[in-house]
Amino acid sequence: MNVRGNRLSKEIVSSKDSYFLGALFLFLEIVVGTSIVAIIKYFSSDVSLSVVLMFRYLFCLPILLLVGLKIGGIEYFKIKNKKIMSLRSIAGLLGLLFWYLSVIHLDISKALALSQVMPIFICILSIFFLGEKVGVFRWAAVLLGLSGAVVIINPDSQNWYNIGLLYIFFGTLFASIMFVALRKLGMTENPIATAFWYNLFGSTIFSIYCIAALTLDDLSPEIWTMLIIIGVMASAQQIFMALSHTYASASSLAPVHYTTIPIGILIGLLVFNEKIELNFLIGTLFIVSSTLFIFYRERKKSTD
Repeated sequence: MNVRGNRLSKEIVSSKDSYFLGALFLFLEIVVGTSIVAIIKYFSSDVSLSVVLMFRYLFCLPILLLVGLKIGGIEYFKIKNKKIMSLRSIAGLLGLLFWYLSVIHLDISKALALSQVMPIFICILSIFFLGEKVGVFRWAAVLLGLSGAVVIINPDSQNWYNIGLLYIFFGTLFASIMFVALRKLGMTENPIATAFWYNLFGSTIFSIYCIAALTLDDLSPEIWTMLIIIGVMASAQQIFMALSHTYASASSLAPVHYTTIPIGILIGLLVFNEKIELNFLIGTLFIVSSTLFIFYRERKKSTD
């Protein structure tokens, strides 16, 4: 959306209504995103994840291209900081790949809860990539959040280790690198252009792999329908995310992200017959508390 569109949106709605719209669009993005991972988990034994990712990336391109051309034409897609853009694209692709793999191998409720440690990873990475200073209170919050992850994993239990835990670690790590890179890109680039080149990169990588190593001839009509639905939902997810940040700031929307956890629990119980144990609830409380405190400190620092 352009500057004029932003100004009009602020004139039409009050600050209270603006925040409500921002929160609503973010909630819709979370519902769509969680539904995508649930579909991927459900069909994981029937279709290669590479095929799913190829369609997910391909279907995001048309809407981003049309919006970008309408706002600023072909010049709108020029990137100044190509090195950071490359880092954002590679980290984003690996983050999404490992995230989907973790959901396939872990309970969906556990994967979604553990993914909420991302602000903790971002806080740590910001020290090295952006030179940010982290005080004792934020370090305490980081330790609390990491403790929550350990409580959820529960290493004292039998058969606690699952390859999905390794996937969720790498997924969260690479996603955090991606968000740190996005912070850097936000100083010089527009979000539509960065999203377009990232999705073009992802669609190219997975299309090449699928064409070279896989065949699409044996996919059933049911799988084709699922792939199309995921592609359309991924496009909607991009739109909802962009709209949410048009009406409200990222820091003010932080609490809305935690609706992911009850949605994940509900899907886990109803669709996958998962069990929710006490250590999961305690660990989740630790993670949510620590990340909310980190968001609070960042917001306070930005207003000082």
